[in-house]
Amino acid sequence: MWLKRSRAGLSSVRLLTTLIVAMCAAGQPIPRDRLTFSGGWSRDIGGVSFDRRSATALGLSYGRRVWKYAEAEAGVFTALDPTGDLCSARGCVDANDNFLWIPFGVRFVAPLAGGRMEISAGGGGLFERYRLGTPFSGVNPFVRRAWGGYFVGGAAVALDRGRHIWLGAVPRWFLANPPYDRDRWFLITGELSVRFK
Repeated sequence: MWLKRSRAGLSSVRLLTTLIVAMCAAGQPIPRDRLTFSGGWSRDIGGVSFDRRSATALGLSYGRRVWKYAEAEAGVFTALDPTGDLCSARGCVDANDNFLWIPFGVRFVAPLAGGRMEISAGGGGLFERYRLGTPFSGVNPFVRRAWGGYFVGGAAVALDRGRHIWLGAVPRWFLANPPYDRDRWFLITGELSVRFK
């Protein structure tokens, strides 16, 4: 009888030890802060079909894990010279315009493959600034500002064992409503992220 009790107690200790080790392995800290450099392509998806513009897209964003599966993020993105040259019978001029977007929101993250891969989705608010340069001498630049929202999705993979360097691909939709217009832009970018504690 005493032998049965000691074997049951030993089994309980083994089970408890196994559970503690498993929880400690799963609870290893993940890097909380993320700095991401983005580069890719942007396209105006809200204009009429003959007036669609596309441009090089660049960006920088910062994220902070507030929970294992959620990250607060903010960034700045730009579309460089989306209008290009404006031509008429008198010649061509460069519009020298650009969009500047500042998104801020939450991204939900799902770790895969033991935390070496991630998929994510989220959204939030957006501030947009459009600037039309000075194509003609004596004309002041035109600037308009608007508020809106954005949606983001993505996939990334860790390039090192410590999961500090990540490579990913991310589509974004920026939706802003300036006066008398509706801006709808789609961005697809490749991203290089550095994560740290």
